[in-house]
Amino acid sequence: MKACFAIFLLLTLCFSNLLFAQPLNNSFENWNTLDPVDWLSSDELYGGTFDGIIQSSDAHEGSFSARLEVIDIGGGLGSMPYLWSIDDAGSLHPVTQKYGSLKGWYKFSPQGNDILYVGVVMFDSDSSAIGAGVFIQSNQVTSWTEFEAPIYYNPGSPNPIQVLINIYIADSTGQINVGTFALIDQLSFSGPSSVEQISGLPMDFNLSQNYPNPFNPTTNIEYSIPEASFVQLKVYDILGNEVATLVNEEQSAGNYKADFSGNNLASGLYIAKLQTGNYSKTIKMSLLK
Repeated sequence: MKACFAIFLLLTLCFSNLLFAQPLNNSFENWNTLDPVDWLSSDELYGGTFDGIIQSSDAHEGSFSARLEVIDIGGGLGSMPYLWSIDDAGSLHPVTQKYGSLKGWYKFSPQGNDILYVGVVMFDSDSSAIGAGVFIQSNQVTSWTEFEAPIYYNPGSPNPIQVLINIYIADSTGQINVGTFALIDQLSFSGPSSVEQISGLPMDFNLSQNYPNPFNPTTNIEYSIPEASFVQLKVYDILGNEVATLVNEEQSAGNYKADFSGNNLASGLYIAKLQTGNYSKTIKMSLLK
């Protein structure tokens, strides 16, 4: 019954209005027969036919973690293991503010081209998606490692009240491979969304050098806009590939500070670019791990 209601819930986005700070059962310490308490799994959707979500004693924190494993369902075909942040009453997990990112700890042992996917979507009181983030890993990770999925919000959106966290194993080319597994533990939200306004009104547009620089893994980027403008602040690698969008919205005149995390990036030189109207400026930032 819970599985059927949960599917209907996902299709209609009719969510309740509870308020808490972190994902429920965020370290997967408590378990029902088929899945973690306050989480919905592919095991329950299939009535326990495919046991791809397992309580594991290999934990980063506490006694247990969640193990997602691709198992053989016949003829060498693998089942796709899923975890959704849907509680035992069929509701999405509650949140209280615009968190900056979803963090957690993981191990990953892929076969073939399999990938680990952790997605997060924030919903407001109207059941509208207002923010999202994603973490994707395709490489083998044998020791407990922290991941981070930065969450980006629609400009001018209200605070969210619920979150859908979606954790699964997929394959970048099609069929997933039997034997791939991941361990997930200790999920948490970071602090509020990472752009804040500083007191005072500036006379000119400006993008200041980040501090600290070099940095590991976070740094502050301050900028000023003397009039209301649509502002974009993005970060690129040295090849010009965009790696993060820190700001993409209309902002009032003021001084601002944005936090940038290179937690999931390699050491190297990165470029921050501020674009607003006819004003554009870049700075170079050095990430040293």
